[in-house]
Amino acid sequence: MGTKTQPQLAKENERRIRANDKEFNAQFKYHNNYIKTSKYSLFTFLPFNLLEQFQRLANFYFLCLLVLQLIPAISSLTPVTTAIPLIGVLTLTAVKDAYDDIQRHLSDSQVNNRKSKTLRNGKLVEAKWSEVQVGDVIRLDNNQFVAADTLLLSTSEPNGLCFIETAELDGETNLKAKQCLTETIELGDRHDSLWNFNGEIICERPNNLLNKFDGTLIWRGQRFALDNEKILLRGCVLRNTQWCYGVVVFAGVDTKLMQNSGKTQFKSTGVDRLLNFIIIGIVLFLVSICALFAIGCAIWEGFIGQHFQLYLPWEHIIPKDYIPTGATVIGLLVFFSYAIVLNTVVPISLYVSVEVIRFAQSFLINWDEEMYYAPTKTYAKARTTTLNEELGQIQYIFSDKTGTLTQNIMTFNKCSINGRSYGDVIDLRTGELIEITEQQTIFQNSNTNNRPSPSPSPSPAGGAAAAPPAAPPAAPPPIILVHKAEVHAKKSALVVTSSGEAQVASSPISTRSDIEHSNASERRPGLKQVRYSAPSRSQDEDQHSGGLSTRLGGVGGLTPPISMEARRSSGGFKRSGAGYMQRQLSRTSSCDKALQSVDFSANPHHESEFRWYDRTLLDAVRSDEEHSHVFFRLLALCHTVMAETVNGKLEYQAQSPDEAALVSAARNFGFVFRTRTPNSITIEVMGKMEEYELLNILDFNNIRKRMSVILRRGDSVVLYCKGADNVIYDRLHGGQEDLKARTQDHLNKFASEGLRTLALAERRLTQQYYNDWRLRQQEAALSMDSREQKLNEIYEEIESDMQLVGVTAIEDKLQDGVPKSIANLQSAGIKIWVLTGDKQETAINIGYSCQLLTDDLADVFIVDGNSVEEVEKQLRQFKESIKIYNRFRPGGIDGFDQFNSDSNMDPVSVTMTHTSDFMQETNLPPTPPPPPAISVVTFSAECNDLFGDEKRSDDGGCASIVMDENTGFALVVNGHSLVHCLSPELETKFLDIASNCKAVICCRVTPLQKALVVELIKRAKNAVTLAIGDGANDVSMIKAAHIGVGISGQEGLQAVLSSDYSIAQFRYLERLLLVHGRWSYYRMCKFLRYFFYKNFAFTLCHCWYSLFCGFSAQTVFDPMFISVYNLFYTSLPVLALGVFEQDVSDKNSVEFPRLYTPGLKSELFNIREFIYSVLHGAFTSLVLFLIPYGVYKDGVSANGYIVSDHMTLGAVVATILIVDNTAQISLYTSYWTVVNHVTIWGSLIWYFVLDYFYNYVIGGPYVGSLTQAMKDLTFWVTMLITVMALVAPVLAYKYYLLDVHPSLSDKIRQKSLKKFHSRASSDVRRTASSRRGRRSVRSGYAFAHQEGFGRLITSGKIMHKLPQDFAFPLGLGTKKTQTLHNNLNSADGQAAKTNNVSGQHMVNNNTNLRRNQNQNHSSMADITADGRGTGGEGGRGSGSGGTDDMSPRAPCQDLDTINL
Repeated sequence: MGTKTQPQLAKENERRIRANDKEFNAQFKYHNNYIKTSKYSLFTFLPFNLLEQFQRLANFYFLCLLVLQLIPAISSLTPVTTAIPLIGVLTLTAVKDAYDDIQRHLSDSQVNNRKSKTLRNGKLVEAKWSEVQVGDVIRLDNNQFVAADTLLLSTSEPNGLCFIETAELDGETNLKAKQCLTETIELGDRHDSLWNFNGEIICERPNNLLNKFDGTLIWRGQRFALDNEKILLRGCVLRNTQWCYGVVVFAGVDTKLMQNSGKTQFKSTGVDRLLNFIIIGIVLFLVSICALFAIGCAIWEGFIGQHFQLYLPWEHIIPKDYIPTGATVIGLLVFFSYAIVLNTVVPISLYVSVEVIRFAQSFLINWDEEMYYAPTKTYAKARTTTLNEELGQIQYIFSDKTGTLTQNIMTFNKCSINGRSYGDVIDLRTGELIEITEQQTIFQNSNTNNRPSPSPSPSPAGGAAAAPPAAPPAAPPPIILVHKAEVHAKKSALVVTSSGEAQVASSPISTRSDIEHSNASERRPGLKQVRYSAPSRSQDEDQHSGGLSTRLGGVGGLTPPISMEARRSSGGFKRSGAGYMQRQLSRTSSCDKALQSVDFSANPHHESEFRWYDRTLLDAVRSDEEHSHVFFRLLALCHTVMAETVNGKLEYQAQSPDEAALVSAARNFGFVFRTRTPNSITIEVMGKMEEYELLNILDFNNIRKRMSVILRRGDSVVLYCKGADNVIYDRLHGGQEDLKARTQDHLNKFASEGLRTLALAERRLTQQYYNDWRLRQQEAALSMDSREQKLNEIYEEIESDMQLVGVTAIEDKLQDGVPKSIANLQSAGIKIWVLTGDKQETAINIGYSCQLLTDDLADVFIVDGNSVEEVEKQLRQFKESIKIYNRFRPGGIDGFDQFNSDSNMDPVSVTMTHTSDFMQETNLPPTPPPPPAISVVTFSAECNDLFGDEKRSDDGGCASIVMDENTGFALVVNGHSLVHCLSPELETKFLDIASNCKAVICCRVTPLQKALVVELIKRAKNAVTLAIGDGANDVSMIKAAHIGVGISGQEGLQAVLSSDYSIAQFRYLERLLLVHGRWSYYRMCKFLRYFFYKNFAFTLCHCWYSLFCGFSAQTVFDPMFISVYNLFYTSLPVLALGVFEQDVSDKNSVEFPRLYTPGLKSELFNIREFIYSVLHGAFTSLVLFLIPYGVYKDGVSANGYIVSDHMTLGAVVATILIVDNTAQISLYTSYWTVVNHVTIWGSLIWYFVLDYFYNYVIGGPYVGSLTQAMKDLTFWVTMLITVMALVAPVLAYKYYLLDVHPSLSDKIRQKSLKKFHSRASSDVRRTASSRRGRRSVRSGYAFAHQEGFGRLITSGKIMHKLPQDFAFPLGLGTKKTQTLHNNLNSADGQAAKTNNVSGQHMVNNNTNLRRNQNQNHSSMADITADGRGTGGEGGRGSGSGGTDDMSPRAPCQDLDTINL
């Protein structure tokens, strides 16, 4: 063998590219930039499509039947009966496939014909993307897509920087910085220099690693290292950079975007796969029957038939010399004849009908107004018509996060400055927090002018009123654009008084007795009369949150307690007919009026969409309050945001939406970031320009978890720093413990609300100290040994002894309805996994915000090991925790399994029982009594004591313990750890733990890893999967799952173009699955059951007749009847059933998500249901044939005519069959529409019309048979007896099931018929919970990016390492259990008593908890003793009899999960 040439070696090991040298690059035969995602061409479509279609077993089966029917010796039916339906199916499918491929061709053409500026012969020319070659130098302009993977050569920005958006790759819309080699910056935009650039690039082969590139540039005799920071990938968009030039390294299918796209897979539903299996079984059954009849025919011909050759002559091909041989040949021919006669057991019309039903169901999805998104005018769209019923069987949902669960829009929500919290609004009439949601409404304030003014409350000492100005008396009622409010009992810095005005609270701190008195008063039953939801938060949380205490005030200025008399004077606790309603409306008006956002119009640079409701912060800024100025000046200076002016308006481009939100907030409060240069930052403060010299940027990364800037203005040098609270707190100077404690309370509160927090700090530096530090920093930056470590040490030195400024809290807005949708989908039994490229903290925060993670979970496991050994150790520990939890939880595994097993309990009845008494008393939406709390803190010999009291009910008996469906675990896996989890040695362990978790979040995962996770679940769990995403980074996952759903969001249409279904918002997935998916599955299953029934009833009549015709393959029916039975006589009613049938309404389908469960278990159509349909059809065929046969055998009419002929029998049996089909489908139909009536009764009439037309007009062989039979009373009596014999057993069985074993849908229909609608049920119905405080103190710092832009200064390579300190302890947290109450007659009285007692003891319990929260309890006895001591009578009064134990990891800020 000869040695390999240089091009061969390069192709195998490396890639060599020479810029502007086509001849050199051509020898390697690299791919051009043309892409192709289509499957067919004009010439290959017909053969390839037919080959693909005949790979389907059914099509091949009917092709073989068609061939057999072409043989006259064995066919008793014309080939047309099979040829026409087969050609129709092939044509229909081919047209659909052609349409889909044309769409792919159009998409490819659109991309390939995009224009790109390419350097050719020293001139810049416009070329199509498809014409771009490897080695070409191309120019990119601002906001332009990158045409191919390109090595950056030069840019318009200083230092060779450029900024790109990678939404098409990883789903992140934040900007990322790229920087070219300093040696190539000099090329600039001079075309002659760029054309003469002849550098040779040696790099890795094409791969799918988005964050990795290794290569070397050889130019001018020097070698330069290339990494990912110098590569622009195809699909990225150039931002904030006027132009840049680069040389193409990978093109077309070699680009990393295309390498991550994955292959298009043929998708089929579970019903399709089951049908294929059933068809195999039917074919085997058919072969067996045919063989049996062939043997019977041979025997009959051998013993009897040979004597009747005069009347029944044998064919000429049959040997007549030797009778056994002739009989055998006849039997062999009859085998094929019966194969043709009985082929209608699986008619090809089945597949035609299935395609038609799916097609119609797709239109129902496309036309659903409930899934129409008005802002973008987007409907849901079924992009495929073959997977609808699979939507009703989804077991796993794999969701992207950014842009799918969230809007990827950050808003500045709250903050804390110098120990004072800003941003909350509280209503003093109810003492509850008014939480602002995104949804807006137009409120007509019609009562403003006519309503008498209520008596104003005394203003707090030192407070300033902040009420909106009153409208003039003569002015018309104003239209106010306000936000809807959700109400939670939390503290605030702004209060709404009983008069509806917003007031600032600023009185001295209240005593413990005042708080206890207020809490006890406000928990009285009278509070139920207020229209807001009842408070469910702890009061101690609010007292230690800074700002205002719950309902009263807090650190920095408190309001005196509001007396009950004051409340009564405002009408808060009275309820008397119309007056009460008027007061309610009055409250609504005043409350909504107070919710107008702060007016920033005095600031010329304000943003109209910015919303802030706490006027006190703006007043502090405008009054030149020092701390607020430092706070916002820090936000305006400490960032890496880029500013640009577009159409005269200042706009920001940030690498992180978090940073954009903070800079935007500073802008609206008067601290406007105007511009930056490499050495300066200019801001405008309250109309005055301030320019700062930018000395250093100590950039953010996942190890430092903070960023700092060092600035100089005049003689002052200052360091501003922002980062994770635990990182900042470790670097503060002493002497600010009080400020740190108050701010920590605010941090905990913000994090508990799911907000992303950052701590801010500053340090004043002397000029001498900074100069000395700068010399050491430059020395470390130039070090070739341990450069990064030395730089980090230098940064640590200057980022110390800082002064705490405050904290920010921003919200990554969820899409509307996400928590409710996730709650409902989980209640339906679907497991939800989130696969995101974001960092761990961001993913976990969103998990809590959208209720995927809740405090009901026992623990959240975090897998972040860097090696196989570390990951295996973590998985082993988590497995042990699950075993311990399952062993010691109440009821154990057996009890939990028993709870999940089928029971005879009617969930709707339980709902009604729970709520009826409560509704009678309050006339308000019911609030179920809280379940007893159970804490599993540690495991010791005293574990039995923990549950001893829980097992006893009030009457001393043993109460049944029902586990909350939300209990369990969650798993968070980092991307680098997921690599090991997916390895063969750990795959099983990972799956074992993930299967025991209620939710799984995989963060920092690549697009290919997303697909691998989906493939793992498909393969190992044999589960039906759905993937949903909105970016190009989700394409692989969407293609890998059984169902791919694309969201037409802000990240392009790549996901939509690759999806099976597209929707505009995640919340529509709930309706897509629970309504359309469940209906589609239900309809398809019902259709298949009926279809197999009617065809077996029709076909097996031939089997019974064969016993009387010598097994001669003689048909009972007219051949024309056989041909059109499925096409004309019975097709339309069953199609109407498959398209319009529904057991419950769409509203009930969403409100009762457990209706979805049968689809998860494939209960509606499986082998058992198929066998039942076959047996039912066999019984029907037997009755259908034997009763008429017995009646008409040797029969004579009243006129003396003989009616025992074959044609009369066939016509009578056929007519009774059609009537029976009509009666049966009438019983099958639950939801009647006009279409159902027309098709069912119309088909019955159509049968008689067609029979008359065929026999009398065309002249069929059976002419007059049916007409003569119908003239005789015998026919009608026979039909009545036969139909009653067939329908009676079905009716009896149907009513037996309805009465003894009703399904959930049966119960709901019964309740609907009785006009009883349940409003709350923990067993059946799941409603979305509003945002709840969380007991877990989590890091929620708001940096969505992995690294910052600060590479202007730091030239060392920053390691990509995920944070290790954000982890939940292995210990198990507080758990809730749910007890079924059998006697609720005195529920309200006990509830009132419990509320009072609980309110008196809540504070003490919280105090003890705070005192002990940092202590490690060595035994269960310590915890239980503490719980009994503090819970007191309150725990027993609730009827749970349990203790109020808490995990030591639960903070004092939220005791929401403790029920006293």
